Amino acid sequence: MSQSNEPIGQQVTSLAGRPISPHPPLRRYYDGSEARQEFLNGLFNRTAHQYRNIDRATGFGSGLWYRKKALLDAGLHPGMRVLDVACGPGLVTQCAQRLAGPSGSVVGLDPSIGMLHEAQKGPCRNLVRGLGESLPFANESFDFLSMGYALRHVPDLQVAFAEFRRVLKPGGIVLLLEISRPRSGLLFRLSRFYIKTLLGALFTAGTGNQDMKKLTAYWWETTEQCVPPETIIQALKASDFHECQVKEWFNGLLRDYRAVKAST
Repeated sequence: MSQSNEPIGQQVTSLAGRPISPHPPLRRYYDGSEARQEFLNGLFNRTAHQYRNIDRATGFGSGLWYRKKALLDAGLHPGMRVLDVACGPGLVTQCAQRLAGPSGSVVGLDPSIGMLHEAQKGPCRNLVRGLGESLPFANESFDFLSMGYALRHVPDLQVAFAEFRRVLKPGGIVLLLEISRPRSGLLFRLSRFYIKTLLGALFTAGTGNQDMKKLTAYWWETTEQCVPPETIIQALKASDFHECQVKEWFNGLLRDYRAVKAST
């Protein structure tokens, strides 16, 4: 596993002149935007060893199948060079590794040391510590870039998208997987109870780790307060991506964003 405490990607300012945050600051978890990354790293370091179990519980065992299908539908094929941003324990990464095959290559990137240690248990051996908004890679290094359920953690959508575009080759594809606020009021209330209340209580009781309750609560609150899909699509377009589209599943509970860097 390669580590970089100071990512060397280009520092990009928001294209609109002001940050486009995926959600408002959640002051009950951190004091300000500067403290958010430290809070996230600590929380994920302390809960990383349970993250695969959380994924099985939230996806009812279908998580890897869904990720692989989304990657395939987005256009990932053998021989591609892939970057999985905010790879966590490597769930999207391992699916991408299988699809890229021996003729391709996959790099997983995450700021959490705990998550990278968990990712090492999977098939991917190219793991780098870094931030999505400051990628430690040269221009036009990848054919495909994925981010699974972590867009809510970047401080500025346009800064992150500008970095994604920078490291993609012309014609490169970006795929963003997100758990989102469903449009159905009933499904919204059921999802909030299941993720924020029930799973938090069950994992806390089962592990004795109070951070599990904090993790599921934070996860849901960032889902509930995340900007609407239109804002994400607009930010992709403003970052000069084309063919920007979003697929919705389960009344918008799951959303897959796909965009392409222009060939010329």
